[in-house]
Amino acid sequence: MFFKKSLIFCLCLLAGVLSAQTTVLTADAGPNKKICLGNSDTIGGAPTAKGGTSPYTYSWTPANSLNLANVANPIASPTVTTVYTVTVTDSNSPDAKTTTSTVKITVLSYTVNAGRDTTIKEGQTISLHGYAPGDSLVYWGIDSLGSNNILNQTTLNPDVFPTNTTVYTLFVLFPGGCSIFDQVTVTVIPDGQLYFFNSFSPNGDLVNDYFVIGNIDQYPNNTFEVYNRYGQKVFSKTGYNNDWNGSYLGNELPCGTYFYILDTHDTKAGKYHGEINIIK
Repeated sequence: MFFKKSLIFCLCLLAGVLSAQTTVLTADAGPNKKICLGNSDTIGGAPTAKGGTSPYTYSWTPANSLNLANVANPIASPTVTTVYTVTVTDSNSPDAKTTTSTVKITVLSYTVNAGRDTTIKEGQTISLHGYAPGDSLVYWGIDSLGSNNILNQTTLNPDVFPTNTTVYTLFVLFPGGCSIFDQVTVTVIPDGQLYFFNSFSPNGDLVNDYFVIGNIDQYPNNTFEVYNRYGQKVFSKTGYNNDWNGSYLGNELPCGTYFYILDTHDTKAGKYHGEINIIK
């Protein structure tokens, strides 16, 4: 009988120790996070409090960038890197327990600039000059009313030749997951003047692969001829529309200087001639 009573006493004592261990109050403010400037994220653990005696009382500081400072998982919207502290109090009245935990929210602040607004004449080509940190991915988008005339669209300095006023948007994606954009407007003044871009590089990379004459589409009845330095005709077309890729009879022409003659068959525009440089 004495043995049984001793055993029962030991078991009760052990149960009391285990019960005391499971009632230890702990707090978890959650993992450290990184957010983009202007964005928000939820803080606090899963759960933020355990042990002790529920329900719990929460108090987060600093509270000015939180949607609520007295809940387990508030939404944080800091504008600078901030360390938040949560104080958890249980309901073990009159001997309530209190504990704390901290979490750091790092705010990633980046600068993006699509460059200055500019004005060109129809038919001209210009380079945009965007800015973004070197560890980012960039892409230029065009507004729905603009003209999709752009080369090197995934670089900071694309070449554009819009036929109407266009808003270009520079989208930038950073390693931390931030996405920021800025815009630039290219205003286009209607103009019938021809612009000759005398060098091109027909190497198949989809960049500057064709000999371009700005506004040539306004003279659809044109005739266009190209000659090598020996006077041999290597290309001719009626109704040229920027579609010569530097080939002759299906073969690529060597690098060098060639000569063109363009007749617009328009009494005001007249005829033009000049040099073409093939670069590879």
